Amino acid sequence: MIEFEHVSKRYGGQVILDRVEFRLLAGERTGIVGPNGAGKSTIFELITGEAEADAGRVKRARDIRIGHLRQQIHPGDEGTPIRIHVEQAAPDLATIREEIHRIESHLAEDETGETRVLLRRLGDLQTRFELQGGYDLHARAAAALSGLGFRAEDLTRPLGEFSGGWQMRVELARALMSEPDLLLLDEPSNYLDLPAVEWLRRRLEGFRGTLAMISHDRYLLESLCDITLEVAAGNVTRYPGRYSWYALEREKRREVSLARQANENRKREQIERFVERFRSKANLATRVQSKIKMLEKMERTEVAEVARGRSGFRLAKPPHCGQEVLRGEDMGFSYDGESWVFRGVDLSVQKGDKLAVVGPNGAGKTTLLRVMAGQLAPGEGRCVTGHLVVPGYQSQETADTMDRTRTCLETLKAVAPDAAESEIRTLLGGFGFSGEAAEKRVEVLSGGERIRLAFARILIRPPNLLLLDEPTTHLDVESREALQEAITAYAGTVILVSHDVEFVRAVAQGIVAVRPAGGGVQRYAGGYDYYRDKIARETADAPETDAPADADKIRRQEAFRDRKALKADLRRTERDIEALEQEISRLEARIGECHEQLADPGAAPETRVSAGRQLKETEEALALRLSEWETVGARRDQLAERMADSDGP
Repeated sequence: MIEFEHVSKRYGGQVILDRVEFRLLAGERTGIVGPNGAGKSTIFELITGEAEADAGRVKRARDIRIGHLRQQIHPGDEGTPIRIHVEQAAPDLATIREEIHRIESHLAEDETGETRVLLRRLGDLQTRFELQGGYDLHARAAAALSGLGFRAEDLTRPLGEFSGGWQMRVELARALMSEPDLLLLDEPSNYLDLPAVEWLRRRLEGFRGTLAMISHDRYLLESLCDITLEVAAGNVTRYPGRYSWYALEREKRREVSLARQANENRKREQIERFVERFRSKANLATRVQSKIKMLEKMERTEVAEVARGRSGFRLAKPPHCGQEVLRGEDMGFSYDGESWVFRGVDLSVQKGDKLAVVGPNGAGKTTLLRVMAGQLAPGEGRCVTGHLVVPGYQSQETADTMDRTRTCLETLKAVAPDAAESEIRTLLGGFGFSGEAAEKRVEVLSGGERIRLAFARILIRPPNLLLLDEPTTHLDVESREALQEAITAYAGTVILVSHDVEFVRAVAQGIVAVRPAGGGVQRYAGGYDYYRDKIARETADAPETDAPADADKIRRQEAFRDRKALKADLRRTERDIEALEQEISRLEARIGECHEQLADPGAAPETRVSAGRQLKETEEALALRLSEWETVGARRDQLAERMADSDGP
């Protein structure tokens, strides 16, 4: 479907992609991971044609329809109501609708001999329109927006009236509605709360096309993607497995590379010692020169840089405090004195509790967290902290309170003057401020870097009650995992708000659910999975919001789209197989040429060395292509069987 052939891309003097080769095969679900700035979004730009490769070629299947989650709305879209904006993602339906209206107008005005032909054409168009979901387009658009947190009264509001985060939700709904052959999602869980993330997972599980998703959300990667592409240091490495398998396999490969590198270093040191010892011996001059040439030809095994954030996240032991850390008694809060965010909340937090505050965006999660942190006073009732409790509150605005003239190192040193510089640098490294980056001044940091620094400032000397508002924002996967491990091992009390499902699932031992529109606050004794099960049981009898009323019509539509998608997938898979077989033939021919060069008694030593190196590289490439050929062949057989089943007896 998509193939990168020796593609290189640079911006200024920085090499983003260096002669990378990989494929996105029809029907695959691929998660794309790697450090921030490694080139993940650049890959999407090259696929869509928004950027051009400096070298190499990006091959796309013929007639492929690509859906792309845009990070910015197009100029001119601001005045479009959001439901109409989402519906416009189905251009085929718009074209069919226009032709239907044109024929209907013509029939109303003309009764010539063309009437029978036009009626037949009108019937065909109406059938296509129905089977492609045209008649329930409004309902499907509304269901997608509702699943992402929009209220019914929001659907007619112009796109420009919403904040950037909500606009991205609209763009996500639009991308999902387009029903593309290839769906490209760049950080789709950004700006989503936990219920919306869950809805997105369910929605994407039913997507029939090919999916490529850039994400730091391990929950979505693990749930949805069976192939993982790692983008790092200009390279793209394919791992044929889910994120958890990739994480283990990556460490294994790194250990093998380290062992190979250590072996190479030992051999290099032995040769260097020989050269140094016998350089001045005339009778050994020939052997010395041979060793020097051997050194020049020795290959160096490159070992991937240690993932940032995987070490150094050891939170200091919290100071002693009483058993009850925080108590809320009949708490209520209102910004205007009329509309209550929450009311009548009774809550007790014990020493060592680790709680996650969950609920839809706008329900009042951050407000509740600020009341518990003492940043806001409750409008009624009271919120008190226990004996010797020292709260530490991190909000997404904390970055604005830092001294802009200080360096990162000085910022943390001001908070913990007794901390060793090595301890501070280790913590900063976990947040992406390694080496010279620790000397950068706050005023030159990006918004994301300031948020990470603000969080590190709290963690260098943590209090015994941490209240954290979206602590994983702008952290890469490795840093999220390291933070998760640190908070899990932390002996203090933690109350946090986060949209990262995997983070909440691993850290939270209890859930505080905030319901919208003053619907109340409820404590759940178990973790996130327990909370989800409870909610599922409570709503088991409730109708699905996006369930269609006409089941027969939906089944016909689904069957039509299934057959259409199957035919397209089968055609693309057969083209992939044809391309792979051509590539396999080329590699086999090249291997034959290398064997001839090695067998030639008159070949120069340099030619033989080069042929041996090329033979090794070509055999590795052939093994990879044969593995892909087997995978694609098996998928072709599965698609052919499904096509036969869908045709019926």
